[in-house]
Amino acid sequence: MRSAQPVAPVASPFFTAGGFFLALAALYFGRDIFLPFALAILLAFALAPLVDWLRRFKIPRIAAVLMAVSLAVIILGGVSLVVGGQLMELAASVPTYKQTIATKLRSLRLGQGALEQVTLTVEELSRELTDERSGPALQPTAPATQGEQRRPVPVVIEQPEMRPLEVLRTIAGPLIAPLATAGMVIVFVIFVLIERTDLRDRFIRLVGHGDLQKSTRVLNDAAERVSRYLLMQLVVNICYGIPVGIGLYLIGVPNALLWGLLATVLRFIPYLGPFLAALFPTVLAFAIDPGWTMLFWVIALFLVIELIINNAVEPWLYGSSTGLSSLAIILAAVFWTTLWGPVGLFLATPLTVCLVVMGRYVPQLEFLGVLLGSDPVLAPEERLYQRLLAGNVEEAVVVAETEIADSSPISFLDQVVIPMLRLAENDRQRGTISAETLAKLADDAIFVIQELEDEFENLAPTGPDSPVICIGGRSELDHAAAEAAVAALRSNGIAARATAPLRLSRDPGVMIDLSEAKVICLDYLDTHPQAYVRFLARRLKRQAPKANILLCYLNPPPGPPAQSLAEQMLVDQVVFTLEDALAQTAEWLGVTIEEHKEAPDETEQGNALLQTIGGIASS
Repeated sequence: MRSAQPVAPVASPFFTAGGFFLALAALYFGRDIFLPFALAILLAFALAPLVDWLRRFKIPRIAAVLMAVSLAVIILGGVSLVVGGQLMELAASVPTYKQTIATKLRSLRLGQGALEQVTLTVEELSRELTDERSGPALQPTAPATQGEQRRPVPVVIEQPEMRPLEVLRTIAGPLIAPLATAGMVIVFVIFVLIERTDLRDRFIRLVGHGDLQKSTRVLNDAAERVSRYLLMQLVVNICYGIPVGIGLYLIGVPNALLWGLLATVLRFIPYLGPFLAALFPTVLAFAIDPGWTMLFWVIALFLVIELIINNAVEPWLYGSSTGLSSLAIILAAVFWTTLWGPVGLFLATPLTVCLVVMGRYVPQLEFLGVLLGSDPVLAPEERLYQRLLAGNVEEAVVVAETEIADSSPISFLDQVVIPMLRLAENDRQRGTISAETLAKLADDAIFVIQELEDEFENLAPTGPDSPVICIGGRSELDHAAAEAAVAALRSNGIAARATAPLRLSRDPGVMIDLSEAKVICLDYLDTHPQAYVRFLARRLKRQAPKANILLCYLNPPPGPPAQSLAEQMLVDQVVFTLEDALAQTAEWLGVTIEEHKEAPDETEQGNALLQTIGGIASS
């Protein structure tokens, strides 16, 4: 006797919503603690490979962590000092560009002279028209004597001299908060890297609820996605900063390499980073060049590089690295910036990636993965079925074209079209779809299949003398399945044609001419078509005794193997996919089928590049 398994309690929606808002309030009011900790976690993801690399040389963990953190602090501090020094030098050199700036501003003011003249003329005309309409003006009163006029008395407020402590507080006050946050981040990074395995075990124990496999997948998936995002972001930023530095150097902007480095660093900030990176060189070009050529070249340089990076490099390298949709990235930026300020904008993507990963494995957070993730929430066959149910044939064709572009015709028909028809057949058997809707859906499915014939290669002709005849079993959906089988055969150079469903009838006149048929393919989506297949097979055997009869059993329940089914249903062979039907038909006809190789897509190329970069980094 089996022991009763404990049933996991289902959390109430109100309890889940209350916990969500409680966590939101905790993140907002505790941002002084959570913000440095989130930054520390992000830096720990970036420094963990370096710590592991140092550990390979038998360096103790604490020493390896201190070396990695010290190196990161030195690099960040050095970049900050160099950038700050260059900015101070630029600020000190601004007076030398005073004459150039004044000349440009004067030219802008002169360029506005015509507009100002028109404005003044309109104002004068309006004033004159107003005076004419108002009639004779009232006589002014006698001016007041000089003694009666009251003149304002100027008041001067003198500030007391600031004491040394006040001067120190004024200067050091704004720096205390950033320095304190930086110190907390460094301390958190050190302890997170030292206690990384212990923190992982505690997290698994806290959220795992005994399911170690799921908890481990959550951690591995989140770490992989965040690490991939950071690495790809670094590669993209380098591909952005190097052309910026070279272009500014060729244009003649001073400190071009500095601006290229600054562009690389600032682009880690979503949305605002590229704007800030372009701001400093643009202002400098405006200040140092007496003309406008340098300014226009700098603006054109940033626009061209930004267009190339956004439309070519980022889609190629990122692929599905973060798993976030474009709308989710924008919403995440707004949410985390509102919650934590400018630093939240920097942390928006990594934090949201972690939430989406948790939504994939934690049922209570599944809505986060659905709302924010980039993975399709409907399978291709479900999307195609939904478009056909809605009567939107045009979108159905677009979905089909998108899917067939990533696979071969036989794979598309077997993995998208037939499962879509299987969904419709299951709804028919449950009685959840009307006969009219079913008939229209089958007609639209046939239209989509025939519309995509231009995408198929080696398309064989069809006609009354085709050696292969595909017969739909009973319903309109079976007829659509027969058309899919014809498309699979014709795309591989085998001439075939389809016929409408043959109902059970005693009248031999309903049978079609099978004198030229060599292979007869029966297509059924019914889960139990045995009686119909046996009845039809006997008639086909009498009318075409030399033809091979193949049953495409496209919606089978778990049951006996194909050979026993063939004997049971009085056919020569039973197959369960169109690919097997194609192979069996080609064998009977003595035709050789060429293999279709799929070309790697952009995501696979990005994965290959990531592996290459990772191999270089690890070596």
